[in-house]
Amino acid sequence: MAVHNRLDLTRLCLPTLEASLAACPGLAPEILIVDDCSTDGTRDFLATLRPPYRVILNERRGNFAINNNRAAALARGDLLLLLNNDTELPLDWLPPLLDALATRPDAGFIGNVQRIPATGRLDHLGIVFPPWLVPVHYGQHRHQNPFTEAVRPWSAVTAACCLTARETFFAAGTFDEAYVNGCEDIDLCLRMHRLGRRHYVANRSEILHHKGSSPGRRARNDANLARLKSLWAATLHRDFVPRDARPAARSYVLGALAQPQRVNTPKLLRSLLVLAGLPRFAR
Repeated sequence: MAVHNRLDLTRLCLPTLEASLAACPGLAPEILIVDDCSTDGTRDFLATLRPPYRVILNERRGNFAINNNRAAALARGDLLLLLNNDTELPLDWLPPLLDALATRPDAGFIGNVQRIPATGRLDHLGIVFPPWLVPVHYGQHRHQNPFTEAVRPWSAVTAACCLTARETFFAAGTFDEAYVNGCEDIDLCLRMHRLGRRHYVANRSEILHHKGSSPGRRARNDANLARLKSLWAATLHRDFVPRDARPAARSYVLGALAQPQRVNTPKLLRSLLVLAGLPRFAR
């Protein structure tokens, strides 16, 4: 877990994490928290934590990739669970992730279902790639998860909450630290895919996510997306867009209905043409 300010959310998250870990007998977890130069009292609070917590204090600002790579390098376990501090966790969120990883030998990341507390609507069921290559959280703005299977494959998942084997994380090269708080998780999913790994969502695991709460979270969105496209455009168009275009279009249209003030008209029209079955718009 990497934190930068938002002590209020860290205080919400950690008790739910502790309770859910206590509900999983047989686990011997360690909880590594990297504080990225917080100034709101977070460091004083972290100083009160005792094992299984391990607190790492940055001397200069990092980013999501740098901080999680640092924690992963120090972790002692065979499994790595990446978790944002702006999440709240029910008691039963973790076993479905562990079961999915244990039963999918080709697994890269195992993600889960995430819901926005302020609206009660879903935010993440998995990630798909539209023809314009901006990753889409499938299922955003839905009220209910339409999928009944316990585990479902996706092109990528968000690192706000995901599980992987330590060996897999390091074999893929860890997070690219040139990304600044965005797209580093997508990039790593794609590098795992290149190694033959696939990504899944455990549909029985659902958490709350106060999305984008860290200060400055979206400041480098455009630069991050430009880097992702410069590195992966050919791969995405060849391997992902052909199968993802229709679900991405459905998700975009649903989002347009839920938040018409944020609609990008060309993307909406293209989505409608994809859904109408015109294949050249799905490329």
